[in-house]
Amino acid sequence: MIPTPINLRRRFGRRFRVRYEPAYEAEYGRGARVEDPRLMIIPCKYGHFYPFGGDTLAASVDGHPNVAGVLRRLPCCRVHQDGDFGELTVVFDVSHFPKIAKIMRPRRRRRLKLSREQRQEIGQRLRQAREGRSQTMPQSDPTGREAVPAAWVDSQALPPHKAMF
Repeated sequence: MIPTPINLRRRFGRRFRVRYEPAYEAEYGRGARVEDPRLMIIPCKYGHFYPFGGDTLAASVDGHPNVAGVLRRLPCCRVHQDGDFGELTVVFDVSHFPKIAKIMRPRRRRRLKLSREQRQEIGQRLRQAREGRSQTMPQSDPTGREAVPAAWVDSQALPPHKAMF
């Protein structure tokens, strides 16, 4: 039985960007929302991380021979695949992730640094917008169709080339 790989989004998703590799769309279809840890990656400046199985991760270096050389010499990394022109894949235990991350430089998530007052103000504006929107939305008529403002229907209100109907 193959051990379940590490879920990168749950483990590192609060701090780093987690994406799916291109095979995800091929397997699940465009716009799918299936959480598959096998196909998750953490993009980095010099390549990417991906789950290897169990408690191991892999780091793939893309065309950076200096970075590949540094990873190759680390005692915690085992070379899994060695390529030409600075391409390298190493496997390591997840406990060594911080050390490898300093070298690979994973992309961090964007985070807004807001004070408590700013968060409260934003929340209040969102609540007001929701309340205001519900009062100004067109109401449905008994037939189930949505009422359309007369200005939208009146083709005279718009120039002939911009008429909607």
